[in-house]
Amino acid sequence: MGIEKTKKIVKKLETQLKTTSRQLVQFNTEEDTLQYICDSFREKLSADFVGIIVKMGNQLSIKSWSGADLSLTEAFPISIDRCSPSLFSYSKTYEEIKQETDCEINQLLLKEKVPTWFTVPLKNELGLFGFCIIGFFQKVKLYTELQTIFDEFGKDVAIAMLYQREKQHKQELQLLLNYQQTLVKETLDGDSIEGITESLSNLLSCSVILMDRFMRPISYKLVVDQGEELQLLVELATYEIVQKHSKKLWGSTHLDDQRKIAVWPIDVGGDLLGYLVIDITPIKVNDYFQLSIDVARNIYSVQFMKQKLVLDTKEQVKDSFISKLLTEHIEDLESIFRYANLFNWDIRRPHFVAILAFTLVNDSTFTILEKEAYKSRLWERLKSNITIYYPEVQIINKSGEIILISPESDTNPKSYWSKFYEDVKKWISREAKDVHVCLAIGGKTKKITDYYRSYLEAVKTLNVVKVKFKDYGFALFDELGAYTLLHQIDLQMVMIFINKHLLPLLKYEGTNMDLYHTLHMYLQYNGNIKETSEVLYIHRSTLQYRLERIESILNVELNSSEDRFNLMMAIKLYDLFRDELAIPMERV
Repeated sequence: MGIEKTKKIVKKLETQLKTTSRQLVQFNTEEDTLQYICDSFREKLSADFVGIIVKMGNQLSIKSWSGADLSLTEAFPISIDRCSPSLFSYSKTYEEIKQETDCEINQLLLKEKVPTWFTVPLKNELGLFGFCIIGFFQKVKLYTELQTIFDEFGKDVAIAMLYQREKQHKQELQLLLNYQQTLVKETLDGDSIEGITESLSNLLSCSVILMDRFMRPISYKLVVDQGEELQLLVELATYEIVQKHSKKLWGSTHLDDQRKIAVWPIDVGGDLLGYLVIDITPIKVNDYFQLSIDVARNIYSVQFMKQKLVLDTKEQVKDSFISKLLTEHIEDLESIFRYANLFNWDIRRPHFVAILAFTLVNDSTFTILEKEAYKSRLWERLKSNITIYYPEVQIINKSGEIILISPESDTNPKSYWSKFYEDVKKWISREAKDVHVCLAIGGKTKKITDYYRSYLEAVKTLNVVKVKFKDYGFALFDELGAYTLLHQIDLQMVMIFINKHLLPLLKYEGTNMDLYHTLHMYLQYNGNIKETSEVLYIHRSTLQYRLERIESILNVELNSSEDRFNLMMAIKLYDLFRDELAIPMERV
């Protein structure tokens, strides 16, 4: 009679499990399916609790639970290595596994003083998903005849989980396709970055911020738009960007232990254009999430490029009309005023024209193309900083020269340009340590035709800065003293004077300028042998020998005040007109 009763119980449970199996594919999500299994098991087996524990990487996590709340749930996730492998092989009872004292699942249930429990593996030929655990708070007889039936049911559950995951994956791909089409439409139909940000936020159900390369928010959609939410996320993102520069910049909990963000760069061809910031606190990061981010980054890159092309076109127009302004004879004055109005530039206001130049200190490791590309990237970043912090300054590229045109400010010109120069050096030092910066500022303009004059003065000043004020780095034409008069001398007269008083020494040395530099320092220190030798780091006798060679080559007497005056004048003219004299002097 006992055998017949057991058979009836087994048959009844088998029928109920098969009925449950047939219901598994009707649910919309994996979560609903697993919750139905837990509730159904607990009802049909009169269990006190039922839980489904799934494998996620190298850990076990509770996916669904029904019945009594146990403190053991707080121990999850648990490493798979700390659990008995037999839990994943076939159905196990507490009596079979109680000897495995190193199994953490067993230890947790013993600690809870659960007298009866068993497990059912959830696996099929395609893989292992986890196991189901069923527990009772009183002694219950477990029938060994049900082991095979439970194992088969576990396979049905595994198939149902696989089906739900495939269905969810298909739905996610469809959503991703629709999302991509929406973003492409936003890109083709308009220039609105806000539409892209809103679509991404709606898809992921999280806060999204787009920042420019200077880490300033330019578009955002917040799930909870209250208080200082935007400021908090921007601070978190800024911290992460400063800390790490790589393709993926995963967030940390630096400012708020409850928040986690992810930051990705938006770039095109290696040029950084901005950053995409996602609040991933409520998000499950998976392949679908990453695909969504990759699509958004590509669309953002296209949108940034569209805007960059528009800006580049405007820059080309501005460069063209300012280049016409910086010519000796302005042919179409009306067009100059028209373009100036187009850029909201009060061209009649007094301005200073300046030239900014930077050179690589150690450029021997670069090819010509690499050097130009490096300088171009450096200049683009520098130009962006100038635009932000000195919006009043007009910036153009004239035949490879970086021209700056700044209106007269309320502060002293030297103070203004000194601060400007220090800021430029600071910005460049953040990008590179092997760059030397020179800044030359022409005189103030009073009328339109003065822009060309101020530009020429800046060119002359740059020559002087590179030679005389190299360590100082910048100079204003109006403070160059005698140079302000010398630059007005006719070039032909300059050539004649230099050829007569300095050319023999320059031709004698070629690229080796030791004697020229010695003469320059000797005259600068008023013929003082002691001071000159110290500044040149040479012995007095070596200096005496060099001075004798100079006297011989130039046929002069350095003790003669007249000869020293002519030589000093020739050196100043050479410093001032060096670039213009380079070709004519080679012909001599």
